[in-house]
Amino acid sequence: MLSDIRNGNFSSSEIVALLSTISRPMTEEELQAHLEAYPKSKKKNIDAWPGKAAITYINQCNMERRLERSLDNELDAKPTNWGKFLEPLLFSMLDEEYTYNSSETLVHPDYLCWVGTPDGYKKSKTRTVVDAKCPYTMESFCKLVAPLYNGFEGMDAMNALRNGYTDKTGLFQPPHADAEKYYYQIVSNACIDNCTHGELIIYCPYESELEVIISAATQSGNPSAYFIANGSKKSLPNIKDGGFYQNINIYNFEIPKFDKDFLTETVKKAEKYLI
Repeated sequence: MLSDIRNGNFSSSEIVALLSTISRPMTEEELQAHLEAYPKSKKKNIDAWPGKAAITYINQCNMERRLERSLDNELDAKPTNWGKFLEPLLFSMLDEEYTYNSSETLVHPDYLCWVGTPDGYKKSKTRTVVDAKCPYTMESFCKLVAPLYNGFEGMDAMNALRNGYTDKTGLFQPPHADAEKYYYQIVSNACIDNCTHGELIIYCPYESELEVIISAATQSGNPSAYFIANGSKKSLPNIKDGGFYQNINIYNFEIPKFDKDFLTETVKKAEKYLI
């Protein structure tokens, strides 16, 4: 269940919606200024904020403020419950420099309407915020980790996921549908807790790990984990031990200051529309 502090506020998991823009005709003043700068331009429209997704999200936050509760009905969903169940296991397999943090919701020190719940942190020379994803379909897993297996590293790997890339076969792969959402979730949490780096960790268990996972789900008695307790190697996501893929795949990157500033300015503008 989401904590009350998330209701009616901008959360890192949905913050990307605020960045949407809409194309509209320029005003006479805007068109004149544009033509003075670009005399040969035939452009008549301009990208303006807020876009449709931003307006929808701001409206939803205001609805929650009036209702004093979440709009969501908290319906169980296998992909969501699979991720929630696996996250603690994933962090237990990581190095000691990682800490699991998903139960604590943080508030931005300057904008009380801006909250986030990082999955964890990495204690190193840099301050790194971590977000973990445990895809429920094998296709989703393969798409999410593909840039890492095509030689991309650091921010280049994250940008390949966000913008598309040409793989080793020469085939162009389009941007991942959720890449921008995942990226700005990390950027948002980095802004809230003053982090300079981010990590996106993608986990899919090896076949040999399923027995422990199924046993843990059985012993937990958690109704949301019923499908895991009664799962099998055929019904639950898993990859072959010693195969092409590794179970833990990490995007590690320095977050550009521009993206943090851009997101902060957008939240600052959006805050004015909250009741």
